[in-house]
Amino acid sequence: MSTKTLTFDPDAGVPVGVDLTINTGSTFVANFVVNNTSNSSYNLTDWSGSSQMIRSVGIGATTVAAGTFSVGFTSAYDGKFKISMDASTTRTLTEGRYVYNILMTGSSETITLFDTAIAAGSTAGIGTTVFTVNKRTDTASGYTVAIGDSFTVGAALTTVAIVGVGTTVNEITIGTAHTSPLEIVPGTGVTFTRTGSATTIYSMVNGNIMVIAGVSSAP
Repeated sequence: MSTKTLTFDPDAGVPVGVDLTINTGSTFVANFVVNNTSNSSYNLTDWSGSSQMIRSVGIGATTVAAGTFSVGFTSAYDGKFKISMDASTTRTLTEGRYVYNILMTGSSETITLFDTAIAAGSTAGIGTTVFTVNKRTDTASGYTVAIGDSFTVGAALTTVAIVGVGTTVNEITIGTAHTSPLEIVPGTGVTFTRTGSATTIYSMVNGNIMVIAGVSSAP
């Protein structure tokens, strides 16, 4: 089993090229270790993936998948996953050159709604659960803060769930279990975020696959 280490940058929009070889009639497994741009393990917890191969360009090229790989996570937190194909499937492959890719998507995406600040004259004391901010709607993006969004206030509160929003004033209410032990003064920066369902599918890996006829028969 081969192991390939790669660096994944989701902002680059470019898959990492990795070439592989399959021997027909044998079980195929390729292991991947994914790092981020800081050379630390890329956390793939709750991610999912898919992978297929097709005949490459030239004579015999097709757009129909010639084979589908199983994608499994051997240690998602450490950025480790594998693609595999059982022997009964590799036995049906025709010798030659193919291309493949691996598509990945996370379970959710966090969207930054907008940045604002604690409103003037609205000092938040220790244990405060209701905060008055400069705005709850960002006209540029069209986002409006809603229950279930998250709220970060300077260094005092980080990604705290919002449990209530004011109907007439720019008030935000958080749960009593997540109050700040610090006094928060007017002008302190505030960021609103929202976690939704995953919509981005990344083409993480692609490359060529050489399919070589097996020599020995299956044991």
